[in-house]
Amino acid sequence: MRRTAIALLTGSLLVVTACSSGGSSKSAAPAAPSEADVVSWMDKVCGAVGGTVKAMSDEPRIDMNDPAKLKTGLSDWLGTKVAAVDKSIADLKALENGPHPKSKELVTTAEDGMGQIRTVLADTKSKLDSSTDPTQVVAAFTEMIGKASALEKSGADVQKKFDETGLGDAAKKAPNCKGLEAASSSSPTS
Repeated sequence: MRRTAIALLTGSLLVVTACSSGGSSKSAAPAAPSEADVVSWMDKVCGAVGGTVKAMSDEPRIDMNDPAKLKTGLSDWLGTKVAAVDKSIADLKALENGPHPKSKELVTTAEDGMGQIRTVLADTKSKLDSSTDPTQVVAAFTEMIGKASALEKSGADVQKKFDETGLGDAAKKAPNCKGLEAASSSSPTS
């Protein structure tokens, strides 16, 4: 159960964030940015997301035989994940004024995706922290798994917007974006 939940969250995170530079805009920039500038900016966007992806790649250290340690272990693990998402959101915020005419929209989409993940993690942590018995701990963790599935759909919606912007080629050239793709394909499935 533990590895499945982590895989679902990580997979959802990758789908939402690795592809969440999408958005649409009717406004045009005064001058077209160079391809190198856009690729460099995309690399920074993917790098900001990559911190959370890396943080999500570990498993919580829990003791299934001790309900108190189970609760504490999961809560501590979730706390580190929330902190990683917060850092990614702050890093993305600094990239809103990038070289692409849709930079702010694109980064805002990524921030929104990260915000959804943060909400799932923080809500689960809150429920764990307030739980009074092991059944509530398991229920909170199970609920988190269900929400992770909803994030996958959100990620697919964001992917569609991303593809519509035409930034796929820039992402394919950005090393940090390539790293996110590699992390996505090597995520555990069970």
